[in-house]
Amino acid sequence: MTRIFVLARRPVGLPTIDDFDEISKNDEALGDGDVRVEPMVLSVDPYLRGRMSDARSYVAPFEVGGAISSAGIGKVLESHVDGYRVGDLVRGEFPWATSLVAQASTLWKLPVDQDVPPSAYLGALGMTGLTAYVGLVVLGQVTSDDEVFVTGAAGAVGSVVGQLARISGARVVGSAGGATKVEQLAKLGFTAGIDYRSSDDFAQTLRAAFPNGISLFFDNVGGSQLEAAIHQMKDFGRAVLCGAISQYNDTQLPSGPRGFEGFVVRRRLRVQGFIVSDHLALYREYLSLASQWVRSGQLQTLETIVEGFDSLPSAFLSLFTGGNVGKMLVRVAI
Repeated sequence: MTRIFVLARRPVGLPTIDDFDEISKNDEALGDGDVRVEPMVLSVDPYLRGRMSDARSYVAPFEVGGAISSAGIGKVLESHVDGYRVGDLVRGEFPWATSLVAQASTLWKLPVDQDVPPSAYLGALGMTGLTAYVGLVVLGQVTSDDEVFVTGAAGAVGSVVGQLARISGARVVGSAGGATKVEQLAKLGFTAGIDYRSSDDFAQTLRAAFPNGISLFFDNVGGSQLEAAIHQMKDFGRAVLCGAISQYNDTQLPSGPRGFEGFVVRRRLRVQGFIVSDHLALYREYLSLASQWVRSGQLQTLETIVEGFDSLPSAFLSLFTGGNVGKMLVRVAI
C-alpha cells in the first residue's frame, strides 16, 4: 500500500493542518516506459500555496481530493526502462506519497558525485538555484559595481541570490526575520544583514544600509519591504520580482506598495517579474557553473531538513512562520 497526502479543501487565508488529508492506495503496476520510485527527499515551497487555490496562476491548481506534489529526489525500486536501474537516484515532480510510478521521460537521473549531496539538486543545484541565477544574473545583469538588496535572504532562493551576488563582486545586503537568520547571512558572505522584525522603521534602516541607493533589487517578499526598496532605488535601477510571500495568504488585495508608479517613472526603473519555468533552457548552463562553485566552497547548499513522511504538511505550514533557513526539505525515506 502507498500512503498519499491529498488536498482536503481549499484554504481560506493561512492554511492549516485540516487542509490536508492522508489516504492509502494499492501500489500501481508498471507499464512500458515506467519506473517505480521511492521518494527520499521532498521539497516544500511557498509557491505550493498558490496551487492550493483555484485562482488563475502560472501552474495548474491541485484538485480537492488529489495528491499534493512537489519536486523530489527518489530511488528507483523497479524499472521497465533501459538506462534506469534499481538503486539509481532520480529527480522529478513527485506526489507526496511513499511510492509512485512515473514515466522515465519525466525524470532526471542524478549524476554520480560523492562530493555533492543528492538534496543539493533540489536547492542550490536545482530549480531554486536556477531561479536565483535567472533573476540576478540573466535578468538583473548583476555586475561588480552593483549595490544589491535581497528580501527573504535567508530563504531558499534568497540565500543563493546573495551568494551569487557576492561571487559577482557586488555589495549585497539581505533582509531576514530574526538575529539567527541575519547571522547566517554573514556566514554566506553577505556584506550586511537587516533583521526586519527588530527594525522599528524598516525604511530608515534600509536608507542607512544604502546611503547611495540600491542599484539592483531582488524581491521574494513584497509588501512593505518592496515599498521601502523601491523608494530607495537609484536612478535607472533594476528590480527583479520573484515572489511575494507576505501576501500569499491574503484574502483581499493589499493597499500598497504606496508611491510605486511615481518612483518607477521618476527614477526610470526597470521592473521585471519572472517565473523560472520560462527559463529551463538555461539549466545546463547554470548547473555547469554552480557545480564548480559548490565544489570550491563558493556556493553553500543551505538547508533545513525535517524528518518523516508525516511531517510534510507541518513543514509546509512552517514556511509562513519563518520556520526554515535555506531550502526546506522533508526526508521521507533513507
